Amino acid sequence: MSAFLGPIHHWLFNKIRLFEELEKESIIKLSEDLAEDAKSLHRTAEDKFGKLLPDAALEDLIETDNIHGWLQNKIQMAETRQAYTYSELLKKHGEAIIPILEEVYKQQGNRLGESLRRGAGQLSAVDLYKQLNNYLLDGMPCDHVNNVVESTPERLVWVTTQCLHKPYWQQAGMDIEIMYTLRFSWVRSFVEAANPAYSYKADRSPNQEKILHTISYQ
Repeated sequence: MSAFLGPIHHWLFNKIRLFEELEKESIIKLSEDLAEDAKSLHRTAEDKFGKLLPDAALEDLIETDNIHGWLQNKIQMAETRQAYTYSELLKKHGEAIIPILEEVYKQQGNRLGESLRRGAGQLSAVDLYKQLNNYLLDGMPCDHVNNVVESTPERLVWVTTQCLHKPYWQQAGMDIEIMYTLRFSWVRSFVEAANPAYSYKADRSPNQEKILHTISYQ
């Protein structure tokens, strides 16, 4: 079966798994710190939007006659299920859940960034951007939503031309601004852990989907 799959499919599958890890870790953290009903609410979300990926290799899970569609479906399920879970928790427990979710996102970004720094050494702005794309889920590779507009070893700027996450979060009734808060916190933690000499910032107008991202030497 593996003959039907290429490195790009495993690459994307691993990013979906990382995104689902955020979901699992946030439910555990919320159930411990604030919301005893977090796990039951998450089970409802799984019933509504599909269950988390089982602990199995891609070759044992994927529909090889529809590889692209299967992966796209898993992205949609993961994003919508997570957004719905957070939306229901927000309704029941208020904005107190947001700092807890943000901490989970920061911790994963920091952990992955630190691991990269130990293994890869000094990374430039260009290196950091390339590595970021190995971890952060941003649709299918064919979507091409990120365009680099400036690239030097000390500064890289890219534009996100379309938000692929917004429809999923809106479908789940979740505030899109919370998604941006969580996502930007993850990226900032990742970049600054991977190379503390660099910083990340995102500039976005609330009424526009375009986002200007900058990784730069401090």
